[in-house]
Amino acid sequence: MPSEKELKVIRKIQDLQTSMEAGMDKALPKVFSELSNKVIDITNQLSLDPKDRVKTLREMIKLKQEIADTIVNNPTYQKEVAKITDGFNELADLSNEYIGLILDSPFVPKKALYEALLAANIDVTTSNLLGAGIRDNFGNAITEVLKANVSGVGSRTELQKTLAKFIKGTPEELPFLQRYIKQATNDAVMGFNREYIQTISDDLGFNYYRYQGTVIEDSRPFCKARTGRVYTKEEVQKWASLGNWDGRMAGTNSVTIFTNAGGYNCRHQLWPVAKEQYEAAKEKGRAGLR
Repeated sequence: MPSEKELKVIRKIQDLQTSMEAGMDKALPKVFSELSNKVIDITNQLSLDPKDRVKTLREMIKLKQEIADTIVNNPTYQKEVAKITDGFNELADLSNEYIGLILDSPFVPKKALYEALLAANIDVTTSNLLGAGIRDNFGNAITEVLKANVSGVGSRTELQKTLAKFIKGTPEELPFLQRYIKQATNDAVMGFNREYIQTISDDLGFNYYRYQGTVIEDSRPFCKARTGRVYTKEEVQKWASLGNWDGRMAGTNSVTIFTNAGGYNCRHQLWPVAKEQYEAAKEKGRAGLR
């Protein structure tokens, strides 16, 4: 079992991760409301007359970029993305504290390594949440909604309602961007900490790990079978050859299994442990797969 000090640091990291994700989640209704208003303003200039369909389609192509910009230029959304990337620093500090407990001495990370990891993850997160991915995702979707409705609705009010429902969602249906943003946020937060820990683990030559995290209602069988148990590095590497379990990320191999873990939306992580901890867990039957 991990020591109380180790568990305390892990809990701090998990609480911080949850807080970073919750901040975005809480902001999304306001973000979607602002997007809806902005997109409706942009598309109000489109003609609803069936006779103008060719002209309207041309106008839509011109407006697509402007529509896509509404998400990446949204101040509320930009603020939440910045909070996530800023939180990487605190996650790194807590991870350093955990590593120090395993080493039984203060751990001072290599400055160049830390800065490179931080910069790389900020770039990836910014690209996923503010770059071409979300821009194309949103712009293309709104354009398709307009194509399907712009010349077939009875009034501009009806078109506005259709757009608002698509962007903001309804009690029966989530907003279009909800799943994308939540998954991208979760994967960014969890992915950074896994990569940071694993880079240090490789550098220090750790060979034993505990699979630990938050088991939630929809946790996949892959994670439930491994949570709370310890493994050798070689055992973990072999997981990558198990086939396509539910949620497995593309590109998962014997190297990336440490950073991808269970896959999309996974809330677990491989924490390095000392050899003595592994041996103690093995004696109690807590090593390897159940």
